[in-house]
Amino acid sequence: MFKTIILYIVVFTLVGTTSYFIHNQLLGTEHFELKALLKKAYLFHAIFSLSIIIAFQLASNFDSVFPQLGFIYMGLLVFKIMVFTMMFYPQLVGDQMVSRFYRGSILIPVAIFLILEVVFVTKILRRK
Repeated sequence: MFKTIILYIVVFTLVGTTSYFIHNQLLGTEHFELKALLKKAYLFHAIFSLSIIIAFQLASNFDSVFPQLGFIYMGLLVFKIMVFTMMFYPQLVGDQMVSRFYRGSILIPVAIFLILEVVFVTKILRRK
């Protein structure tokens, strides 16, 4: 199990940093405040998603909790989106003169880490 958790950490770190640097380069040199927000968004999603996957890996060992893991994941996903919205709402909807394209690019980390989460949660659930 320790190897699996290390694998999760390595995969999340590699995918997160690679996608962040590619995303940062594609945005160009404009909007420095948006780039700081982008870094925070990647960190938030990486840490939250990684903690969900590690918790699922640990919880999958308990037979009494295993049948409920799918429902728990859906609840955690809603909670994650709510926390993300609360943390980044002022920057996304505020009075700053930022185009919708740049505001929408903040949602790219959501998609990247959601895909990773679903892949690993599916693997954990299919093991038994």
